[in-house]
Order: sequence, then structure tokens, then C-alpha cells
Amino acid sequence: MLVLISFSTRQALHLLADVLDPLLALLALLHPAMRPPLGDRRTLRLYFLAAALGLAGVYAVAGADSAFSIWDRFGLNYSTHTAFAVSLALSIGLARPRWGWALGMGIIAYSILIVLLGFHGPADVMTSGLVAALVTVPWQLTTARTSSRR
Repeated sequence: MLVLISFSTRQALHLLADVLDPLLALLALLHPAMRPPLGDRRTLRLYFLAAALGLAGVYAVAGADSAFSIWDRFGLNYSTHTAFAVSLALSIGLARPRWGWALGMGIIAYSILIVLLGFHGPADVMTSGLVAALVTVPWQLTTARTSSRR
């Protein structure tokens, strides 16, 4: 998809795309301390464990794609940046359900941005996001159940 934008606008949008993942990582680290608190130390440990396992899954898939050209076989390109963002947004959103809409809209806007900038195609973004959900949500749900059994 070709979108004509000025060089300076493209640079600003590129910067915006580059800072989203670090901002989500910062939010994932800081939101447990925000009001209302997520819970006791055990709940926090389980949240961080599940988030870390989700991200480990994202990078395991990236490694597998690199080794076996999984996405390339379908003419696609695994978007690690999208998968990272989706994984963190899901981890935060499942811990803070009221933030879900804002996080979801942010991920949609980010996805549109990276497609418009030509970093990835729509199918790259959608498949990478789906895989991120598949490797993140089970960990979050498992740890949430473990935390609530206490």
C-alpha cells in the first residue's frame, strides 16, 4: 500500500511506531503500582511471570520463523514488533480490564501505522497478533486462576 506523506511526517510517524513497544513495556512494569493496586506480592509475581512467558513465546515463534521460514512460506513476514505489542497489551488488559478498550484501540492504531509506513502488510500484522494472543492469553488465564484460588 502506497501512502504519500512528506518526509518529515514520515519521520515523525516512524518515531511514533518505534516508541510504542518501549512505552508498552514501561506501562507493563509500572501499572501494578498504580491505583488500585493489582494485589499482593504473589499476584504481582504471577502477573510478571505470565507477561514474561507471553513475551518468551513471542520470541520463540520469531526464532522458529527465522529457522524454518514459516511466514515466508505463505509470502508473509512475522512482525515481532506487532507480536510484542499485542502480548503486552493483552497482559495489561487482562490484569486491568477497564483499560482494554484503550489498549485495543492503541494496538489497532499501531497496526494501521506500521502497514501505512510499509513495515508490514495487513496479513503480517494480523497473523503475528493472533500468534501473540495464542502464546500470551493461556499464561495470563492460568496465573489468574492460580492467583484467585488462594
